[in-house]
Amino acid sequence: MTISERKQGSVTIVQAQGRLDAGSAPDTEKRLTALVAAGARQVVLDLAGVEYLSSAGLRVLLGAAKRLQQAQGKLVLATPTPQVRQVLDMAGFSALIPVFATAAAATACLAPPAVLERPERAPVSLVEEVYLLALDDQRGVIKPTLLPILDCALAGALLMELALCGRIDTDATGLRVTSSEPTGDALLDDALRELQRQPEPQPTSYWVEAFTETARHLQDQALTRLLAKGVLKQEDRRLLWVFAVRRYPIMDDREVKEVRTRLRELIQSDDIPDPRDVVLLNLANACRLLDDLLTPPERERLQPRIAALARLDLIGQEMARLIRSIEQMMATAMMVY
Repeated sequence: MTISERKQGSVTIVQAQGRLDAGSAPDTEKRLTALVAAGARQVVLDLAGVEYLSSAGLRVLLGAAKRLQQAQGKLVLATPTPQVRQVLDMAGFSALIPVFATAAAATACLAPPAVLERPERAPVSLVEEVYLLALDDQRGVIKPTLLPILDCALAGALLMELALCGRIDTDATGLRVTSSEPTGDALLDDALRELQRQPEPQPTSYWVEAFTETARHLQDQALTRLLAKGVLKQEDRRLLWVFAVRRYPIMDDREVKEVRTRLRELIQSDDIPDPRDVVLLNLANACRLLDDLLTPPERERLQPRIAALARLDLIGQEMARLIRSIEQMMATAMMVY
C-alpha cells in the first residue's frame, strides 16, 4: 500500500494505492494517525487505486474517521472501485462515512465538524463484557433466555478480540490468520493456535461454529477473571436447606454501567463509532441484550441505527446469523413438542 497526500485549501486529499488488508493496515493506520496529529482536520481519502479491502482495512477507515471526529474534523471517501464499493456497502459504511463518486464532490462536501468526547474503557475483555451483560444483576446468574446462545456470543467475542488485536482478518470469502505473534492473553493465544491448525482459510461461520462447540470454557474463564478483578463475588447458598446454589452477584457495577452507557450513547447519537464499540454492540444486538437498555418504543425508533452499526463488523454478521439459526431450531423444537 502506498499513500500520498496533497492540500487543496483546508482539505487534505489522501490517495491510496494497493491492498488495504491486514498486511498494510498497521502502516496505513500510522500514516493516517500522523496526518491527524500534524493538524489535518478535513480529509478526503481517494480510494481509486485501492484494489482490495478487508475487515482490517474497514477498521482502519473507521478508526481514522473516529480520530478526526474527536479532533473536530471529518473524513470522507471518494472514487472507490466496484470491488471496494461492494465491501463498503456490505458493511453499511456509507451510513457513517460519506462516499462520493469523485474527489471533487468529496472535497466540496466537507463541512464544520462535530465534537465528540470519548469515554475511558473498562479494563475488561469483550468476552468478559458479554458475560456481564448476560448476567442477571439481582440474581447473580445468567439470564435463562440467553443460556442457549451465550456460547455462540462468547465464541464471536473471542474472534472479534483477535481481529481487533490484528491477529486475524476477514473478508467476504473467509477468515485467515495474519499474525502468529502471541497477544499475551492465554485465552486469545489458545484460540490463535487453534486457528493456525487449519492450513487453509475457512469461512468465518466455520470458526464461529467451531468455537461455539467448545465454548463452555469461555464462560468459566470469563467468570474466573471477573471474580479475580473484583467485579463479581461468589455466594454459596442452600435452596430449601438442601440443594446447593452458587450465585455470582455483581460486587462493583462500574464496568456494567460503563458498558451500558457506552452502548446507549452509541445507539442514540449520530457519532462515528469506535471499532471496538461496534463489535460490542453487534454482540449485544445479536443476543437481544439491547432489550434491557432500551424501551420498546426506543428500540423501534432506533432500529435503523442499530442495524446500520451491526453491519459494520463482518465477524459479527456471521455470529448473528448463527444465533438466529439456533433460535429458529429451538422455536421449531418447541412447536413439535
